[in-house]
Amino acid sequence: MGFEETLEKVKEDSANGEKNFNVIVEKLDDGSIKAQMGAKPFEMIIDAPPGLGGKNLGPSPLLVILASIGACIIAVTGFWAQMMDIKIDSIKCFSRGHINLGGIFGTEKKLKPYYDKLRPVVQIKSPEPKEKIEKLMKEVWDHCPAVQNFNKKSGLEWKIQIK
Repeated sequence: MGFEETLEKVKEDSANGEKNFNVIVEKLDDGSIKAQMGAKPFEMIIDAPPGLGGKNLGPSPLLVILASIGACIIAVTGFWAQMMDIKIDSIKCFSRGHINLGGIFGTEKKLKPYYDKLRPVVQIKSPEPKEKIEKLMKEVWDHCPAVQNFNKKSGLEWKIQIK
């Protein structure tokens, strides 16, 4: 089913939009972590750098979070642009997260084990007027699952660069 068909089914009845996403994560013999996700299933090897007990065989879970935020912003921008009839020539997201590892290690109670700052910077190239892109990105901010999941604890702030 394509985007338009999915959108129409959800418009008909919001129950058609109910989805459960499943991921199986297991530690492998080499110490890395394998995540299987979706019905396909897609696989990703996740690890940590040696200083955090890993072998650097894949991105760390913290990097995967940043990648997920950027990918979700780009995906949601794509279908909102389609719904709003906005042309996007290109889009790129650079994400930065700040964390103090002492929060993970429990060295001080005041340190939290999560990103205390998340800063995705979204660069958009479009022939559309700036105001139209800003309206689009307001919808993306309000409807992007990754943004909304992380916004409450991490004080996620983004920056839009229109080219």
